[in-house]
Amino acid sequence: MSLRNVLAALFVLLLASACGGGPVKRVSAPTASIQELAVQPDGHWRLRLRLQNFSNVAMTFNRLTATLTVTGREIGRIDEALDLDIAPESADVFEVRLMPAAGSTLVAADFGYELKGRITSREPKGDFPFERSSRLSPVPGLADTWR
Repeated sequence: MSLRNVLAALFVLLLASACGGGPVKRVSAPTASIQELAVQPDGHWRLRLRLQNFSNVAMTFNRLTATLTVTGREIGRIDEALDLDIAPESADVFEVRLMPAAGSTLVAADFGYELKGRITSREPKGDFPFERSSRLSPVPGLADTWR
């Protein structure tokens, strides 16, 4: 093979590699979970919610709406306006207050919960349904607090 053919082949390979459009942007559905739940003296529940961005691009989230169910009983609805920028494949935590349905009490032991609703993003624009089930356990030394 002559030097000319080798150089031509390398030139063609160089041109072909330059045609790539860069990394592929993947937008995946986010999710939310309860990081901490604390019953306040006035009866409200303070929820620290963790919003997880599974996309490989940064996202700006502008609303979370969800229904909270504890041990199979609907407790209340969360409707929170957000202005939360989350880096790719990262998470952030924010707080909401919720007045639980009448007669809603928590036991001192572990309990299961479910969050089900929608998360909307402004950039990139998206509307994502989500459903998250998990368990919370009492925090030693902190009364009326579960993680």
